[in-house]
Amino acid sequence: MFVPARGEMVRADVDVDQFSQDTIDLLNLAMLVHARGLTPGNVRKMMEYSPPDHFKKELIDDLVKKRNQHVVEEIQSRMSQTDNIMVPWGVAHMPGIANEIQKSGFRLDATQEYMVIQFHSKGSQSDEIKP
Repeated sequence: MFVPARGEMVRADVDVDQFSQDTIDLLNLAMLVHARGLTPGNVRKMMEYSPPDHFKKELIDDLVKKRNQHVVEEIQSRMSQTDNIMVPWGVAHMPGIANEIQKSGFRLDATQEYMVIQFHSKGSQSDEIKP
């Protein structure tokens, strides 16, 4: 759970009602399997599911682009109030968010890598996984 030591936490995600019905249908199917497991009925529903041809673009628009736009709007509305803003968004969102922030006149000055998750395999002698 993300609990910042100080500052204001802003819920900057969109509401599911902004998603297309196709995206909502897929999310409902995924949540059904997540909540109830791979029962014969749920497997049947998954096998019968057939998204429309344009669904891939629609899904990316809903899950990435709309959410990115909203978080960028939240960032821009708070820039005059603080010198530091943390955006704990997933990796698929970062290029789009960075691009929009740079359009506002910001530039990348430096980068720093952080290890967020460290995986260990059974019998591994190393604390770090090498690429």
